Amino acid sequence: MKLIINNKKAGFDYNLLKKEKFIAGIELLGIEVKLIKQKKVSIKNSYCKLINNNIYIFDMYISNSNIYNQKFAPKRRRKLLLKKKEINQIKKQIKNLNLNIIPTEIVLNNRNFLKIKLFLAKSKKKYEKRNLIKIKSLANFKKLYIKY
Repeated sequence: MKLIINNKKAGFDYNLLKKEKFIAGIELLGIEVKLIKQKKVSIKNSYCKLINNNIYIFDMYISNSNIYNQKFAPKRRRKLLLKKKEINQIKKQIKNLNLNIIPTEIVLNNRNFLKIKLFLAKSKKKYEKRNLIKIKSLANFKKLYIKY
């Protein structure tokens, strides 16, 4: 699988449950596929919701390029293609544990299909994020101090 785009912010904003990983297809227009392959896409603030037993991705931004004459909404909701068994499993987890569905990567598989990696995640509180920043800065300071 070839990585196209990575959501680095997801690991900082959420506690990703590594066991709860799903790979889904995305329902796209032809132009959107071309633009994603050219890496003109952002999934920084994107999230997924369960609506009528289907999972949709929101706020996935695909830049509307002037190269192609067709116009489309860059932040429209897009349907994710998952099996019913996986959707039911996600539905149970969300209701029981109050989790979010967060996209982390867009990849190109061996057959040149675009896939999106989803994780079930629990959102972090502000104090947890600040604590993480403190720990990282202290570790960097220690490395610099040991060097000299």
